[in-house]
Amino acid sequence: MPIHEDIQSVSEHQIYKTLAPLVSVALIGVVGWLLTSIMDLENLALKNQQAIIHSQNDAEDVWDDIEKLQSDVTNLRIYLGNGFRNNPHNP
Repeated sequence: MPIHEDIQSVSEHQIYKTLAPLVSVALIGVVGWLLTSIMDLENLALKNQQAIIHSQNDAEDVWDDIEKLQSDVTNLRIYLGNGFRNNPHNP
């Protein structure tokens, strides 16, 4: 049973008794920090995705406004091109 005696002698060593709790706390802290970071990144990704969807909707609204403006300008050109200014019967 030399392996059992080696393990027992290591577990009774003063350095092991000092470092084991510190290593355990550090490991738990790192795992907790990683989980928190992952959750923060997930929330940030969700916010970015919502911002992209909102921007796409705004872009679609802008294109609709541009199409309406083009239609209005075309109608205005047709109206003015038909001699609205030169017609003496129009006030």
